[in-house]
Amino acid sequence: MDNRTDPIEIIARVSEQDGKQRAFEVWLHKANKEGWSVTVESTSVDAPGDECGVVDIEGLKYQIRHARRVRQQVAIVPAGQHLIAAAVKLSLGESDGFSWTSEFVHAAWAEPVIEDD
Repeated sequence: MDNRTDPIEIIARVSEQDGKQRAFEVWLHKANKEGWSVTVESTSVDAPGDECGVVDIEGLKYQIRHARRVRQQVAIVPAGQHLIAAAVKLSLGESDGFSWTSEFVHAAWAEPVIEDD
């Protein structure tokens, strides 16, 4: 039985500011670390859209993408309150209007390229 994480389950949390090139590299690193033999077929890191490139993993092709994909908790600080002051209060157990919400943030992931027969 193969105990490696399936390539479609590998998620590389890479911010939008780091860009598609970095996202592609981090995803490749994580896939290699899981033990997969990855060959880069093409890259599209300079093209518009969320596509980073196509890889071949042991005979199957995958499209690597970079876009908003994973949840992250975000703190909402009351208007007029400095973020650092709010964080200090929170660490002392004082919430003082602090609230939490979730949003989607950028990550890189693989989607199988399925060709019609």
